[in-house]
Amino acid sequence: MSANLIHYPPNPAYGTGVYRRRITFTRRADGIDVALLDDYHDMVVSLTVDGHAITNAAARMDRFPKTSCPGAVAALRALIGRPLATLALSAEERGGQCTHLVELARLGLNWLAQHEHSGIVEIALTDRDASGEQRLVLHVHGKPVLAWVLRDEIIVEPADHRGQVLFGGFIRWVQAAIPPDEADLWRMAQMAVFVARGRAYLVDSQSPRRVAEEPSRFGACFSYSGAAFETAHDNTGYVRDFSGGLPPMRYAAPELANQGA
Repeated sequence: MSANLIHYPPNPAYGTGVYRRRITFTRRADGIDVALLDDYHDMVVSLTVDGHAITNAAARMDRFPKTSCPGAVAALRALIGRPLATLALSAEERGGQCTHLVELARLGLNWLAQHEHSGIVEIALTDRDASGEQRLVLHVHGKPVLAWVLRDEIIVEPADHRGQVLFGGFIRWVQAAIPPDEADLWRMAQMAVFVARGRAYLVDSQSPRRVAEEPSRFGACFSYSGAAFETAHDNTGYVRDFSGGLPPMRYAAPELANQGA
C-alpha cells in the first residue's frame, strides 16, 4: 500500500471499521508454509530448507492489488540458495520482488529458527478516529501478546515506548530496543498499520488507476518496476472488509517445482 493515496476517492465508511490481518505458519519436515490474509491480500509462500539455505521456494496469490502482482511468484525463486541466517535484499532486488511475498519468506525463516510448532498471528487495528487515534491488538495462538494505542501513527501506549514513530527508523529501533523473540511481532504490527492506510480510500473501484500515476514509487516493488510500471493497474473488487471478523482458515500450499525446472 502506498504512503500517499490521495489520488483515490475517500471511503465514506472509514472510521467505523477494523483492519484485520492473519499470518499462518505451518511447519513441514523440510520447511514451512506462510499464508497471509487481510483486506487486500490472500497469498501463501512455501519454502524448503536444508538447514543452511533455501533449497526451493514457491508462492500462490489468490487475491492481490495490482494486475501485475502474479508475476512476482516466479521472481520469488531468486531466493533459492539464500542462507537461512538473513534475507536482506538490496534496493535493486526489492524492485524485482513482491514486498509481501518476501516478507512472508523472511518471517517464515525466523519462525523456523524460533519455534518448533506451527502457529497463527492475528492483528486487529481500528480505523483512525477524529483525533487520529487507533488501537491495535496482536494475538498469537489466540492470546493477546501486543497492544498499542497510536495517535497519528506514533505510539502512545505502551507508555515505555511513548513517542516512538512507526515510520522512519522504526526497524532499526526495533532491532535495538525489542528482544529478538518479540521483534517480528512488532514488525508485523507496523506492516499492518501501513497496509491499513488503504481503508481510508476506495482503492478497488470500477475506475482503476494506473501504477504509473505514482512515479515517486518507481522501483518500490515488482508492480512498480520494469515493464509492469507502464502497464499495471488496480484490480477491481479485490478489497474485503473484515471488520466483523476474519473467515475460517483455508488454504493449500503452492506446489513446489523441481529446483532444476
